[in-house]
Amino acid sequence: MSADAPKTTSGMQSSDYTLEPDTLVWWTTPILRRSCPGHDEINVELETLIHEKMASSDGAYKSNEGGWHSDEDLLTWGGTAIAQLQNWIVGAFQDINQAISGGQIYGGKLELNAWANVNRCGDYNSPHTHPACVWSGVYYVDMGTPVEDPESKAGTIEFLDPRAGTEMMVIPGAMFGLAKVERPVTGDIIVFPSWLRHQVHPYAGEGERISIAFNIRIRPGQ
Repeated sequence: MSADAPKTTSGMQSSDYTLEPDTLVWWTTPILRRSCPGHDEINVELETLIHEKMASSDGAYKSNEGGWHSDEDLLTWGGTAIAQLQNWIVGAFQDINQAISGGQIYGGKLELNAWANVNRCGDYNSPHTHPACVWSGVYYVDMGTPVEDPESKAGTIEFLDPRAGTEMMVIPGAMFGLAKVERPVTGDIIVFPSWLRHQVHPYAGEGERISIAFNIRIRPGQ
């Protein structure tokens, strides 16, 4: 490897980095995943609210294949748990936004919407993106009792390589065109760019896999 620094670095962003002195890595994709503190009590209230809505609504059908998908007005349902959930969403947005923007704190308006997903054995979400949004994410109310198999993708969320044509680049040991699998646990929140294609594999455990998906839109100048 050359000891000289690369010459074409003027367009590098905070998410880019130098792998070797003459090898740059560009267009990396930020993902935030954390456990929300004090989620046990909040999840009890959220689960109760979701089951009440399930009893009075047939739900919607979007990316979900089977299962129950609420209307996208979950953040208007009211109560302490909904307010705390919104705080977690906004906090996660601020942290990931600050991490990739050189420490800038966003002080403008946000537009949020959220909905519940309840999957039972065999239910899943097909590959999709979230158009006209900036960030999207999922909060996990209850992961149910998944199968105890480290090789199984049952109930996992999988992110697909967004770079067109990367599956044609066959290089031993290089992660081109391969998906990334996350195995969240109850109380986790995950935030990712809305353009990142993702799917949820069929749930194969006992009980219900309950999650809350959300979108974040930035409204600068409002």
